[in-house]
Amino acid sequence: MYNIFRFIYKIALQVYFRQYKVINKEVIPHKGPLIVVANHPSTFTDPIIAASLLKQQVCFIAKGTLFKGKFKNWWMRNMAFSIPVHRKQDNPALAHLNKDMFEHCFQHLESKGTLILFPEGTSIRERKLREIKTGAARIALGAEARNDFKLGTKLLCIGINYTDPQLFRSDAWINIEDPIELKDYKEAYLENDRDAVKQLTEKIKTTLEKNLILIENEDEDQFIRNVETLYKNELVSQFNLDPKWHGFPLTKGIEQAVKHFDGLDEKWAGGVKLTVNQYFNQLSSFQLEDRFLTQEGSKKKPSLTRHFLYAGMLLLGLPFFLYGLLTNYLPYLIPGKVAKLMTPFDAFRGPIKMTVGIFSFGLFYSMLILLFMQYWGIKSVTALLFFALSLPLSGYFAMSYYRRIQNFKSLWAWLTTFYKHPLEVSSLIQQRKTILEELAFAKDHYLGATKAEE
Repeated sequence: MYNIFRFIYKIALQVYFRQYKVINKEVIPHKGPLIVVANHPSTFTDPIIAASLLKQQVCFIAKGTLFKGKFKNWWMRNMAFSIPVHRKQDNPALAHLNKDMFEHCFQHLESKGTLILFPEGTSIRERKLREIKTGAARIALGAEARNDFKLGTKLLCIGINYTDPQLFRSDAWINIEDPIELKDYKEAYLENDRDAVKQLTEKIKTTLEKNLILIENEDEDQFIRNVETLYKNELVSQFNLDPKWHGFPLTKGIEQAVKHFDGLDEKWAGGVKLTVNQYFNQLSSFQLEDRFLTQEGSKKKPSLTRHFLYAGMLLLGLPFFLYGLLTNYLPYLIPGKVAKLMTPFDAFRGPIKMTVGIFSFGLFYSMLILLFMQYWGIKSVTALLFFALSLPLSGYFAMSYYRRIQNFKSLWAWLTTFYKHPLEVSSLIQQRKTILEELAFAKDHYLGATKAEE
């Protein structure tokens, strides 16, 4: 049953996310004893991702409140393969039961098992890393200590990055570090076990930080996204990078550069942020996108003929879009409605939508196939197979068609603005050029500073 669910969710993740990239997957140990630790921006999506990366069956450490009630307790232990940990903030009176949790973890590792836990201890949908609790280090070193550091436990750190985990067809970047060998902490643990726990906890923290985009506040988050929009393609071209595989390092570099200049020259950094924000506010007021004002984009004079040709292509694709909408809209709609009914918390909705979507699409497609068989019979297996394949393919086409409609609206806004407000367009192009000069200066300064530190 576990392997069946794992297989289904691996497919679901590829469908749910537009880009789902796993970096350094080859270093994952495929047998225990192993402890996997990860950051926790999305309550249920994170464990699904972590477990899907591993070939072996895993056991989760989950907060005790999820085990309340006979059915939940049975489900969490037998179907979700979880061990409860009782947090002080949930119920201080139950904290003493964590002795059993440690014992279960030790026994699981001693039987060559794999544990997954999230050492932040809570899940909040922010690009931040909260305080790392010592539980992971205590379990890892405790298991090794009672086996004279001969158990061979490894600790694997996974950095999970989302553009928006609640949004269907958003992006996910999963960064995996080389496993930490716990035998390296033997001498420190024998000398002072508490200090060794602190050292390992700090190692977990720094390893995760290296593999995450960490943002201080919403204003900084928006500024970094704006800089990505403006300058990411410039960096890709300059350094001959593949945006599909270098997306995370580029964003991480921008994040670190922003923090560098905030600390070096706050006044200059504040001025650049203000200029960038004003530029994007003006774009928004004209309903324009930055891509139209790039050096390449601004050279292409908007053409009414090209717009009519684009509209003609959309018209030709309309019947296929309507077919995709008819066969996919209801199962697409249901997961979002169910998620809203089940929880008011955004952090829970993404995985609920993913799980419900597995069943809603599966059941709806099955119903349509049965209706097709009842109406046409099973005279032609080829026709039946063609119809079955057309269901998901038409769904993808419908999504692509919808994006093209949105693109047509953006192109139309660019066309009308170009001819109605030529002075404003010229001003925006000049603003963009000035901003790029500032960003180029900042890039050269930052690269020079980091090289000097090395």
